[in-house]
Amino acid sequence: MHIVLGHSARLILLLTVAWAACACTMSESRPISYTPAINAQSEVSDARRLDVGITVLDPGLPEEGSKEAAKMAVPNEVRKAEAQFVAYHLKETLEGTAQWGAVRVIPGPREGAELVVSGEIIESTGERLEVRIVVRDATNRVWLDQEFEGSADSGTYSDGDILKRDPFQNIYNEIANALLTAREKLSEADLREARSVAELRFAKDVSPAVFDGYLEESSKGQLDIARLPAEEDPMLRRVRAIRERDYVFVDTLNEHYDGFYRRMEQPYDEWRRISYDEIIALRELEAGARWRKVVGAAAVVGAVLADVNTDSRTGAVASDVMLIGGIELFRRGLQMSKEAKVQQEVLVELGTSFGQDVEPAVIQVAGETRRLEGSAATQYAEWRRLMREIYEAETGFALPASGPVPIIGEPFTDATREDFTPDR
Repeated sequence: MHIVLGHSARLILLLTVAWAACACTMSESRPISYTPAINAQSEVSDARRLDVGITVLDPGLPEEGSKEAAKMAVPNEVRKAEAQFVAYHLKETLEGTAQWGAVRVIPGPREGAELVVSGEIIESTGERLEVRIVVRDATNRVWLDQEFEGSADSGTYSDGDILKRDPFQNIYNEIANALLTAREKLSEADLREARSVAELRFAKDVSPAVFDGYLEESSKGQLDIARLPAEEDPMLRRVRAIRERDYVFVDTLNEHYDGFYRRMEQPYDEWRRISYDEIIALRELEAGARWRKVVGAAAVVGAVLADVNTDSRTGAVASDVMLIGGIELFRRGLQMSKEAKVQQEVLVELGTSFGQDVEPAVIQVAGETRRLEGSAATQYAEWRRLMREIYEAETGFALPASGPVPIIGEPFTDATREDFTPDR
């Protein structure tokens, strides 16, 4: 029996073929080429190896109750944990390049840091990561202000034990390479000045009255050295001793971040892998639902038209087949949409609350024992306040923040720029 398809039937056939092609395409994933970080091929001179402080990223959480918050498919607890994870993984990436001095994660702004990396998570799922990274040195010179984004290397989800890298390692490597490119544009004199300014900013933070007047701010907000303290200044030596204690305190906090990172690594990798699978499945379900609805609706219309435009037995049979098939396709399309919603709910519930218990820190100040408790950020804020107490207790030199400011030292010139290198 030879059946001649009418216009509506041909339309249905074309839509069905298109839907099948679309469904097949949705399952394909393109391989992602690996972008390596630029590692040092020989020892980098101390003049170029600035210390790096990476602040815990802003998790980028939308305002509670907003439309953005309602659409967000990642629980707040997971996003906050990611802010710490991304910061620490970037630390490990930079350390692996051997291009920098000490690289530390810090809870927040830190006076005395030679180079500060801050940022915000814009989007983070198992499939995509987008972050904004801002890098400034101690002089407030902006090295980098850029958004980095990319898709997950899906091969790491199946072959992670073999590849031994993060699904988004390309992004971390790109940040490291961009930071290196920015450094190469600066002279060693620029880097030495950034290091000197970092020390003076730390000194002013510890004893604002004594060390005021050494730095001046330009109209563009950049800090320049107005004068330098004498190398044998006992107050400067004491500040340097306290700064060493600050390094030890921050290193202790980094042990916490390291432990948190290690505990989070396995469940977070699993969460991202499942998240990736759910996102791909969700997309395929939504695409399939849309096409089934379109094809099903078109089939119903085509069946009605075929029934109207033919009075032959063949036309009636074709009409019945298209009508029944169209209704089934349309019904299945609606059912697929319901499944898609279920998948989305599963994706939202995949997050796990990662705690961040920090061991209390015990500090000796003027013979008294002080106990710092709370989060890393809380402890570090209290530690910064205590550093002033330590300085005053150990020097016996406490001045009000207002009033006459003693200026000790010599004006800063290009000649002194070359000679002055803060103790590490």
